[in-house]
Amino acid sequence: MNRTCKGKKKSGEPCRAVAGANGLCNLHGNPARAAELGRKSGRSRRYVLPLEKTDPELAPPQTAQQVRDVLGQAISDVRGRRLDPKVASTMGYLASVLLKSIEVSDVEQRLATMESLVSGQATTDLEEG
Repeated sequence: MNRTCKGKKKSGEPCRAVAGANGLCNLHGNPARAAELGRKSGRSRRYVLPLEKTDPELAPPQTAQQVRDVLGQAISDVRGRRLDPKVASTMGYLASVLLKSIEVSDVEQRLATMESLVSGQATTDLEEG
């Protein structure tokens, strides 16, 4: 009694769903129902952000802790459906680049400090010698 639907998919392949009494599955037997289910699915997956609520302007994070705080807030906003996941994904990518640049600039500052100390030590040694 396990008959398959006589309908065809958009790709031209035969539908493999279980057929009803008329030889068609629920979707091929009732195209209006299929369209309704498609619209309902699309609406449920759409992120509609409220236009009246605008977030305050975010200052660029300067430290790793500030980046962490911003990403934590973004995660919370995605879960609360206040932020589009695509925007949060972009923020995550940019945050990784920003963290690397913060790390490099910190190393450069430390190196410059050490070089100034060493050059200061070298001039002191020359004056004493």
